[in-house]
Amino acid sequence: MNRLKELRKQRGMTQEDLGKLLGVGKATVSKYESGALQLSQGVITALTEAFDVTADYLLGMSGIASEPSHSGLGVQSLYKAETDFVGIPLLGSVHAGSPILAEENIEEYIPHTAIDVRGGDYFYMEVEGDCMTGDFIPEGALVLVRKQSRVANNEIAVVRIEDEVVLRHVKFFNDQIVLVPSNPEYEPMIITGGDVSIIGKVCEVRFSI
Repeated sequence: MNRLKELRKQRGMTQEDLGKLLGVGKATVSKYESGALQLSQGVITALTEAFDVTADYLLGMSGIASEPSHSGLGVQSLYKAETDFVGIPLLGSVHAGSPILAEENIEEYIPHTAIDVRGGDYFYMEVEGDCMTGDFIPEGALVLVRKQSRVANNEIAVVRIEDEVVLRHVKFFNDQIVLVPSNPEYEPMIITGGDVSIIGKVCEVRFSI
């Protein structure tokens, strides 16, 4: 059993307080504390930095915290730290016809340094297939996407075509949009009309969480 509940109470934090720090809801914090939801590596990193303990101590694998905090810092002090984190939603299967960030599409929230994602709405998506391996984006990687309806020519973007969501370079030729994979085994997709929209621009690639 992890020590998350114990550490939270030592700091005088409620589940809502901790949820704000991680960018998740109270129900998710409760699942983290009970062990019903496994802590991802990103969440572990955020918690060890916030509580100033080792990962082994947090996870109940060691009885020694290398630098236990006894300062009685309140929640506001933690929020003002230079290493503030926000929770970025990780999308699972995107349901046809539903908004890209609909609640039912969100699997979990991944902590990310707040300063890097200011001034926009962001989400993570897991890459399916090998169309973008030429850009070192393999299947199973996570891409951080900034929501925006326009991108510059040749930028990598998440694009919705009818009920399908794809990841491609976006190129513009007159009234056409060409979606270009970086794996030469796949052909470009030429879009001349229909229900097509740019969802957002890829800003970062993670190979594990």
